[in-house]
Amino acid sequence: MAMSHQLLSRLACLRRRPARGPLGALGAWGVLLACLALQPPAVAMGLTVTPHAAACSGSGAGFPPLQPMPSQAAERLADSQAVAGRHDLAWVWLGSPTLRYPHRALGSPVHAGSVHALVRSRAGEWVVVERVLPLNRVYEDRVPRIVDLDRDGSEEVVLIEADVLRGASLVVLGVDHGAEGPRLAERARGPFVGSSFRWLNPVGVADFDGDGQLDLASVVTPHIGGVLQLLHVRPPALLPFASALDVSNHRMGALEQELAVIVQLPGQRPAIVLPDMTRRALHALRWDAPGQWTELGDLKPLPGVVERLTPLPQGACATLADGRTLRITLSP
Repeated sequence: MAMSHQLLSRLACLRRRPARGPLGALGAWGVLLACLALQPPAVAMGLTVTPHAAACSGSGAGFPPLQPMPSQAAERLADSQAVAGRHDLAWVWLGSPTLRYPHRALGSPVHAGSVHALVRSRAGEWVVVERVLPLNRVYEDRVPRIVDLDRDGSEEVVLIEADVLRGASLVVLGVDHGAEGPRLAERARGPFVGSSFRWLNPVGVADFDGDGQLDLASVVTPHIGGVLQLLHVRPPALLPFASALDVSNHRMGALEQELAVIVQLPGQRPAIVLPDMTRRALHALRWDAPGQWTELGDLKPLPGVVERLTPLPQGACATLADGRTLRITLSP
């Protein structure tokens, strides 16, 4: 378990407190009590798990699509989703199925060689644009993620792009407007995992470090020693700034990619709730000043293997492999 900021501060106090002086007469116990009094005790936090009567279900988009789904989206990659946006990206979907990168992280060796979007032009018209990858790359993904990362009113697309030699990386695409019309262009890219058939799975987007800018979170190699990674969005790069071990947000070969949730409690930085490598217990992790992970309570065991986490207020709905559902709550 990660040490809390309060505990680290108190340990530092013990190291630098003088042996003599006003506290000298109190001895070691006096020093200890003085250091423990430096800060109020940390607020007790933790995860609670209770039975959930109904099946877990998402909240849906919550807004009507800007445009009807274009007919071209019907030809999208099998088992992938066409996703609706809210501003200048009406729809995004994956296409050009290919076997040129036969990795089965998502259950099939068939991946996308292109991404397509229905975008609004400068003239206000809706047009379909595409971005086609070179022969050494694929989109090893099934769900385009649409988000306004820089909060400028124009949306970006976050995807997993894999290279035949260097493995997977996160890539952010945006809409550029030129004389020939709009096009999808690369805005930023994270590090490649490092070798063929090494994958990563995104967690989501939030301001994890409290600097007022959105960050990305993903789990690198979730099947063989998962590492939770936080990344700053600093075009043209996605720069890792925090890592935590013993996590996973995917089962090898599963189509399901939603196995982690971001929980925002009032007055606190966002926390990430996700399984450990066995997927039989849950972590609740928060990145706190001055730059460290805080584990919000003990590792929480589950009565089975978790297959999906669906966001709920203050936590998640967990679907287990045997079909049972649980209510996961992060308590303040």
